[in-house]
Amino acid sequence: MPITNPLSRLGIAAAVVAAAMGVGACSTQHTTYTADGRRGYMITCDGYLNSYSTCLVKAGRACRGQGYDIIRGGEDERSVLVACRVPPVPAMTQAAPVAMDAAH
Repeated sequence: MPITNPLSRLGIAAAVVAAAMGVGACSTQHTTYTADGRRGYMITCDGYLNSYSTCLVKAGRACRGQGYDIIRGGEDERSVLVACRVPPVPAMTQAAPVAMDAAH
């Protein structure tokens, strides 16, 4: 029996689109810490619309543009553990010694 109600067709179309999005673009990101104490992220990029490049983009966003080191993972796995790079701490400049009067 064909579906003649427009609302039923809309509901079926919405279900098909939602299912396609769920299968096509699934990625997860979990915060962790690496052995050296840096903040890291375990990023998994599954689904037909994701690739290893998707994981790397997510890693860059998670580390807020500071850069990251890949600890584990690769293209074959479509998952990656990254450690965010820590920005260098600026060196403190030493103030010149202040000369004191002999009167003080």
